[in-house]
Amino acid sequence: MGYTATSEMNGVSAPDLRLLVAGDVPGAAVERWRAVRAGADLVADVRRERPDLLVIDASLATVELATALGDTLMEDLPVILLTADSDADAVGLLLERRIELVDKGARIPVLQAAIDRSVERRAADAGGRYVDDRLATLRRDAERVAAALQELTGARASEGARPVTAQRVRAHIRSRRLREKFFEPGLFADPVWDILLDLSAARLEQKSVSVSSLCIAASVPTTTALRTIKQMVDSGLLVRRSDPSDARRTFIELSVPSARAMEGCLDAVLNLEGL
Repeated sequence: MGYTATSEMNGVSAPDLRLLVAGDVPGAAVERWRAVRAGADLVADVRRERPDLLVIDASLATVELATALGDTLMEDLPVILLTADSDADAVGLLLERRIELVDKGARIPVLQAAIDRSVERRAADAGGRYVDDRLATLRRDAERVAAALQELTGARASEGARPVTAQRVRAHIRSRRLREKFFEPGLFADPVWDILLDLSAARLEQKSVSVSSLCIAASVPTTTALRTIKQMVDSGLLVRRSDPSDARRTFIELSVPSARAMEGCLDAVLNLEGL
């Protein structure tokens, strides 16, 4: 199933860029580009077609696809994933790739805009490797956040501080959820902090946290949670690792700098003088 690509977009020539499409992706969203519909073996099609952009239903993400996209020749291939709540663990397999998430319930213009952005970036990548300025910004933000959190250790009581335990962190998380009984839940949405708290508690409990579990802890819609997790992985706040007993499942944990920063922050917050 093919489509004819436009020859130019926002002044960027893109007549030779090719999209590989798989799953329940509306044809109307890709008709302005030269698109090829994948067959039954998506991994084989990716390796054969060597597309400039992959647009797929997130449920099709597999360990094999993640491995293929990690190949040197395809490690920079941008991927647009159409996601639903049930796709969190599948998305987790591709967190280290260049992915953009689009809700499966989104209107076609939303998907078209995501595709157009990725195609335009690909066309502008004269050096063959697209450098996302947003990731550099996120890294700087991560360093700034880590430094700020470390400074908070000065706010703790100098004497009589109790050790930070998983039980105390979980109690702090529950106190945050209590606000939703008195105010609109969305008013206090703060997925980055909720994610950091949940992973801090899990680290103290020596428990692993899957992507789907972390999405629940973020207390925001799944697609929003996945975007946040992806940004935090890109910025170095979080790291991804595979479940050694099931390669289809991904665990997320704090990076070493984030873990140290959270130790200092929670020590300061939970032992703040006067509380």
